[in-house]
Amino acid sequence: MLQNGDMIGLVGCSNGRKREQEKDIDRVEELLAKNFGLSLIRATTIFETENRMPQQRAEALLNMYRNPEIKAIFDISGGDLANEILPYLDFEVIKAANKPFIGYSDLTVVLNAIYAKTGILGYNYQLLHLAGNESELQLRQFENTFLKGKKTIIPYEIIRTGTKMSGEIIGGNIRCLLKLAGTEYLPSPTGKIILLEAMSGDRNKIATYLAQLDQIGYLKEASGVILGTFSEMDELGRSDEVVEMVQEYAKRYDKFLLKTPAVGHNTDAHPLPLGQILEF
Repeated sequence: MLQNGDMIGLVGCSNGRKREQEKDIDRVEELLAKNFGLSLIRATTIFETENRMPQQRAEALLNMYRNPEIKAIFDISGGDLANEILPYLDFEVIKAANKPFIGYSDLTVVLNAIYAKTGILGYNYQLLHLAGNESELQLRQFENTFLKGKKTIIPYEIIRTGTKMSGEIIGGNIRCLLKLAGTEYLPSPTGKIILLEAMSGDRNKIATYLAQLDQIGYLKEASGVILGTFSEMDELGRSDEVVEMVQEYAKRYDKFLLKTPAVGHNTDAHPLPLGQILEF
């Protein structure tokens, strides 16, 4: 995907970053140049003090797709606002450019919308992890995924097997995925593997998110589910309850269920491709 000398784009389609976080972006830029010879161009909508109307954020993203020198687009934002930009995106421009979009958390809405409208592969990943406390691990993972193109291998535990153990991965943050319910931007779940993770959410919130997923047919039509980390439930020592809740749906529809610690909001999270077929 990437090679020495390439340029990548940095955008912020969801909530703006605080200005004091610019040092982390500078550190990421330094690491990318030093380790991989990559240069970085920043959109003008990354920080919360900038003009960040939905139209401006959408246009900043489209400009990255229009620029032939940019080989991949990384979104370093998160929060609540990403779905505001969807009506302003030109998916024909995105499809013609055919370059990957990488982000996580609230960028689940953009990742899945792009996949639903264009079929283009994206990645669930936060680039700023390169400047975090697992920097060495993240540099290796970045190189293996985005430069060497190695197939994604994540550690997992099989909670339940199903009639089919393969499919294209869609999904991401459960709360943010559900923002797409009832819209043209929600991918079909038929035969897919649904990735689910969360940062916030106690038992009641996770239960109601799962109920809504079930009511829109996601858990019935999918091949199976991969559970990443659920940060708030993990902190409460109740992560097993998430597994129990999802397992009830997996049993009901005879679907497989896996659990992995490698996907979520933790700083050692792996890049995970969305739209790629995985087999277990």
